Amino acid sequence: MNTTPVPILHSVAAAYAFLISHWQRALIAAAPYTLLYVAQLFLLANLEASATESVAWMSLSLALSVLTLIASLALSASMLRMAVKGDYSGTFGLKVGPDEWRLFLVSVLVLALTILVFVMVFMFWAVFFSLIASGALERAGIDPADSGFDLAQATGYMTLADWGVVVVTGALGGFMLAWLTARLVLAYPATIANGKLLVLSVWPLSNGQAWRIALALILAAVPLVVLEIGLYELVSILLQTRLLEDAPLLSTETPEHPGVLRIQEYERWVGLFAAVNLPLFSGLYAYIYRNRTENQDQNA
Repeated sequence: MNTTPVPILHSVAAAYAFLISHWQRALIAAAPYTLLYVAQLFLLANLEASATESVAWMSLSLALSVLTLIASLALSASMLRMAVKGDYSGTFGLKVGPDEWRLFLVSVLVLALTILVFVMVFMFWAVFFSLIASGALERAGIDPADSGFDLAQATGYMTLADWGVVVVTGALGGFMLAWLTARLVLAYPATIANGKLLVLSVWPLSNGQAWRIALALILAAVPLVVLEIGLYELVSILLQTRLLEDAPLLSTETPEHPGVLRIQEYERWVGLFAAVNLPLFSGLYAYIYRNRTENQDQNA
């Protein structure tokens, strides 16, 4: 069993070194995805919300979504091949072949596992939250069943201790998801390196190292995300408008919380920077995978 700790700072440094060394290749390889993604954003920003129900809109939206997905898979596989195997083959590093479809299947499986665990964790937390809120109502002399239990109203009777328990429980759920993500990310470089579909079979590579991998992911992501969001806010100030604020695909009948809308706005913007984000994480995944497999071979 490989017991060598994952080098957190070295992993992050290797990820940024890969990005710096390959930014030109990444920028060229990302061109198809970036153009398709910009076309989607432009369509969303300039189309009336009422037009989103037309057959022409749905057909165009579906076509752009499929093409963007294919371009994204090609870019992801290209960056992973460069990082894992030093393979720069293909037109500007891009292909649509076995690697891309294996990566697609791995992504689907990883997403399915993550969603399954997220739903289970969220359901447990929601029930726990409701029980705490019901207890707060009962302490106030209100019968939840007779009064018609309303969670939003019940939170007004919760004490600081109640909120502390709810927040801690939610944080534990978040840590569980972070741990799961860290255990699964090595499936991507492993699939590219071995030329076959690998998900749970690479689980032993991260034994005892999940939190170190998770911390490396966070430390690598935070500077880029902060920089990209900061750039968006700067552009918004200079243009005196928020470029991606409108989202006509969302129903106008159901208002969203402003914080949720802002997060969606940032998500659309960050998605524009695949030419930077994908190489960074490809370099990170490849370095950690190589570190785990090389050390494993030595220990064996």
